[in-house]
Amino acid sequence: MFENLLEMQERGVRDRARGRSLADNPMSKPDILPIADFQEWYSMFDAWRFGWSIEDAMAGHSNAPRDGGALSLAYTRTV
Repeated sequence: MFENLLEMQERGVRDRARGRSLADNPMSKPDILPIADFQEWYSMFDAWRFGWSIEDAMAGHSNAPRDGGALSLAYTRTV
């Protein structure tokens, strides 16, 4: 199981590097759901998301939309 989680994290990293969004988590696909063991499914779901988030932060995409939606920024002018 541990190796599977690491592989899923690596997949999340690769997917983010390829420009995929959080909504592209492969564990969210209808053909995978429902999984009999919810704990195992959530662990895999979270591992992918964690890998995706690491790559997102490392690549400097900290302002990228997390849900695949439109990006909105608020600017504050200081004097």
